[in-house]
Amino acid sequence: MILKQDESTWERILLFKMKLGNTITQRQTQKLIMTQDLRQSIELLSLSTLELSDKIQNELLENPMLEELGVDEKQKMPELFSIEEVKRIEKLNHEKSTDINWQESYSIDGPGRLNQEASDRNQKYIESTTKGISLEDHLLSQLRLMDLSKQEFQIAEVLVSMIDEQGFIKEDLAILAKEMNLPFSKIKKVIQLIHELDPIGIGAKDVQETLLVQAKILYPNNDVLYQLISDSLGDLEKFDYKKIAKSLRVTEDDVISLARLMKKLEPYPATLYQGKKVDYVVPDVVVKQIGSEFNIFINDEWLPKLSIQDEYKELLNTKLPPTEKEYFQTKYSSAQWLIRSIQQRRHTLQRVVSSIIDFQIDFFRGGIGFIKPLTLKEIAEKLNLHESTISRITTNKYIQTNWGIFELKWFFSSGVKSLEGGKESSKKIHEIIRNLVKDEDEKNPLSDQDIVDLMEKKGIEIARRTVAKYRKVLKILPSNQRKKIGTHKG
Repeated sequence: MILKQDESTWERILLFKMKLGNTITQRQTQKLIMTQDLRQSIELLSLSTLELSDKIQNELLENPMLEELGVDEKQKMPELFSIEEVKRIEKLNHEKSTDINWQESYSIDGPGRLNQEASDRNQKYIESTTKGISLEDHLLSQLRLMDLSKQEFQIAEVLVSMIDEQGFIKEDLAILAKEMNLPFSKIKKVIQLIHELDPIGIGAKDVQETLLVQAKILYPNNDVLYQLISDSLGDLEKFDYKKIAKSLRVTEDDVISLARLMKKLEPYPATLYQGKKVDYVVPDVVVKQIGSEFNIFINDEWLPKLSIQDEYKELLNTKLPPTEKEYFQTKYSSAQWLIRSIQQRRHTLQRVVSSIIDFQIDFFRGGIGFIKPLTLKEIAEKLNLHESTISRITTNKYIQTNWGIFELKWFFSSGVKSLEGGKESSKKIHEIIRNLVKDEDEKNPLSDQDIVDLMEKKGIEIARRTVAKYRKVLKILPSNQRKKIGTHKG
């Protein structure tokens, strides 16, 4: 009897579980849904004024609801500035690297000589590239031709957006996988596909990885070359062929042959694609000093002024077939969104520039020598905005000041301590290091410690490892290699 009661009890439990499996339950979760309007609003933030003009013109053609208000034709021509002049100023303010680049750090035909084969290949690539298409669009257009799932393509979009101007993704992909709540294997699969896109090696984490990717594609089964890149890249930069030969168990002539193959690779793959290059820039913001005040002028007066056509608005109040009604309603919403988003973009740009002036007031008054450390986070906290918003609104934007034209991103940098207890901008430190190296004795170049000592005399406290890091950012070779190159040049 007891056994039968137990069996009956288990039957009831099993039946309950089966019923429970078919029940409907409610679960509360947090999920970010990005609407098309929100996606386009975010996209609008990062557009330069010239790009925004193109966007508006396209919308005027595609959306019958929109019309351009009459404007004075004289206002429609912005003042153009040569990109060469802008780049010259940037170079003067240590945004550009020195003349010594990675490929020139070693050369079988003699240091300092240009790799003509690579140069010709790059020029051919540039000439065959459709102008006006960004690297991001170029990569996504290739990904659309692949057999990717919807999720894989979304992962690819995120990864492509993380590629920097050199062609690298320096963020930790394992952290990205956690943030996207995805297995790392899925992220790894997509990033490997991106590596194989044109230009090859794009999206690698650093120079070494991109060279290895390119080598495996261009020189399949060349295991010795792979080992050279993986284990002896530093020795190759030092011209230590004897050490490399011993490590790889090959002859020095073999090392020379491998180095020739290396010269055909591109350490910074994004430089092969020049789709975003333009001949002129239009300052998006003009800052003028009037008395002791700095006035901000958003340089968009020449943009088309938009409104919604009354006759089409009236159509929405009439009886129309459902398909036509839906069409005009969609276009009406799109037109409203565009007008609002342009106004919001303008307002955000004004606020961010005003905040930059507040932080960098000494620069606007005194010039480049007074630039201070500044981060996106500081601006974001002051304006109660997200850092990503600050990043987007300062992307592809130029500001005209009394001291020249600068990219808005130029105003952001970290800093190091001064002996007085304050901070000096890393950009200012870059310029000091650049000038010290420029004026050094080629036969007795400055070591990193020499630079530290000279900095201390200028009242700047800096560690030797920090000098080494900044030297690498500026692509300045170590002192022993600068001496070697100097003797070859002579």
